Amino acid sequence: MEVMLFSAGGLRPSTLDDVKKLLTENKPDVIWIDINHPRLEDMLAVRDLFNFHPLAIEDARNQFQRPKVEEYADHLFIIMNSMLIVRNYLEFQELDIFVGSRYIVTVHRHCQPVIKEVKQRIERTGFFKHISSEYLLYMISDTVVDAYFPVLDQIDSEIDELGERVFANPSERILSRLFTLKRMLNESRQVAVQQSDMFSVLTRHEEDLLMNHEVLHYYLRDVHDHLQRIADITNAHRDNVNNIFDLYMSSTSNRLNKVVNRLSVITIVIGILTVVSGFYGMNFQRTWPPFSADWGVLFVVVLMAGLVGAVLIAFKRLDLF
Repeated sequence: MEVMLFSAGGLRPSTLDDVKKLLTENKPDVIWIDINHPRLEDMLAVRDLFNFHPLAIEDARNQFQRPKVEEYADHLFIIMNSMLIVRNYLEFQELDIFVGSRYIVTVHRHCQPVIKEVKQRIERTGFFKHISSEYLLYMISDTVVDAYFPVLDQIDSEIDELGERVFANPSERILSRLFTLKRMLNESRQVAVQQSDMFSVLTRHEEDLLMNHEVLHYYLRDVHDHLQRIADITNAHRDNVNNIFDLYMSSTSNRLNKVVNRLSVITIVIGILTVVSGFYGMNFQRTWPPFSADWGVLFVVVLMAGLVGAVLIAFKRLDLF
C-alpha cells in the first residue's frame, strides 16, 4: 500500500495517520492510496477509513470483473482494464478505482505500468491548475486508455506482416495466428465498448458526488472519445484480418489448382508414353517401324519425346503448367 497526496505541486508521500487528519481538515489536497497485490487487512483498512460499500470491496477482491461504474452513497466504484501483449497474447489486467470527493483508491493485483506512468506524468507536469479527485481520475483513466494504442499498433504491424507471408507461402501456422489475432481484437473491442459505455454514463449523468463538472464533462469526455476511436481502429483491424483470411483461402485454392493441373499434365504425359510403348507390346506380326529395323527404337523414342513436347507446349500456352 502506497499513500500519496496530490496537490498543486504534484505528489508527495504520506501515511494513513496523516490521511485521517486530512479528512477532518478543509484542505484542497487529494488523497491517493494505491494498493498492489491487495491483502485482506489492506482492504479492510481502506473500507473502514472511507466507509466503502461491502459489495465494492468484494468486487475489488475477486478481480476478473467486466468494466463498469457503480454509484454508492458517497463514492463511485469504477473497474477498468489495462491492455498489454504478453508472449504474443493479449492480456487484460483489472484496475479497480474508488472515487470520493477528496480521495482516490486504486487496487490491482499486478504491477501496473499505468500507475507508474501516471506518477511520471504528474512529475513531468510539475504544477496543476485542477486539484480534485475527478482530475486525478482523468489522468489515471486517460493513461489506461492511451496504452491501448501502442498495443493496437503492434497488432496492426503483425497483420501487415502476415499479409505479406500469405502471398509468399501460406501455411496452417499463419492461419492459426490469424485466428488468435481475431480473437484478441474481438476481446479488445468488447472491453473498449464496455469502457466507452461506462464513461458515457460518467459524462452524461450529473453526479452529486463529482462536483467539478468542468473535469467531468471535458476531460472525461476526451477519454470517452479515445475509447470510441479505439473501437473504430479495432473494427478496421478485424476487417484487415478477415481480408487476409480471404486472401489465405484464395491463395490456398490457387496452389491446389496448380498442383491438380501439374498432376493432370503428368498423368497425360504418362498416358501418352504408355499408349505408344504399349502398342509395341501387343501380339502383332507386323509393325511399323518393324522390329528388325535398326532405326525403329530411335524413331519410337523421338516420337514419344515429340508427343510429350507438344502436350507440354499446349498446356503452357493455356497457362495450365
